Amino acid sequence: MYNPTLKLTDVLQNCIGPDFFFNIIQIGAGGNGGYLTQRLSKLLYSLSNRNDKFYFNYQIVDGDRVEESNLLRQPFIDQDLHQPKSQILAERYDNAYGIPILYKADYIESSEDIEKLIYGNRHHFRWNIPVLLGCVDNNATRQIMHETFQNTSSIIYIDSGIDAVDQEGSKESGYSGQVVCGVKLKNKEYLSPVGGVYPNILEDKDSRLPTQACGEQVVYYPQRMQTNEVAAIVMVSYLNTLLHDNEIVSHYTNFNARTMLTKPTYITKEQLNYE
Repeated sequence: MYNPTLKLTDVLQNCIGPDFFFNIIQIGAGGNGGYLTQRLSKLLYSLSNRNDKFYFNYQIVDGDRVEESNLLRQPFIDQDLHQPKSQILAERYDNAYGIPILYKADYIESSEDIEKLIYGNRHHFRWNIPVLLGCVDNNATRQIMHETFQNTSSIIYIDSGIDAVDQEGSKESGYSGQVVCGVKLKNKEYLSPVGGVYPNILEDKDSRLPTQACGEQVVYYPQRMQTNEVAAIVMVSYLNTLLHDNEIVSHYTNFNARTMLTKPTYITKEQLNYE
């Protein structure tokens, strides 16, 4: 069965190969983000060595530091304790693969913070494509990324979200998640971002940014390492077709890391109206 794909070269006509510069900005370096960095850095290394006309910038942004509780689930070791997560990941995989990975050990507090990263790394290519990767555990930051999506004329926003383990610690809980790919090109929205697919994210008034939690009781919602890893695999699958083929094959994907069920929602012909 044929499923339509969104091809960047169909929307951005006459742009191929060296005309594209992918400005990859990853927000979050914890569970989903840490495992994504492992896989994405390997993908970037592979693409860079196979194609000398593949151009990118990769930056990881997170103000968190490694805590002892992170060692059980996130890809950190004892020697990383108390150091910025973004710095650890950037330096580790920069050294491992010899590709430039930047980091910013700060939290995102406004859409302006992200827009500075977008417009501060523009290069002399016909199309600079911001690729915003959401790997956070709070809707307040997702609301900021949604605002950035609305404010930017061309952007690809891929967001991962997973369910936490319930208070009873049920063995079935904490395994579900989704990855949503929003696409906006030349001021036209082709694929809705995560806030459009799950509007409850934008309606959430209780969620707080990490910097707003100071002095408040922070509720800890435990996650499962296996779920983090599956979320990263699904995200990098989107990135593989985007960066290698300049295509997107599905709008969003729901998954369950316990049953290993993965269910994509494919792009429709109606969404691919290039007029």
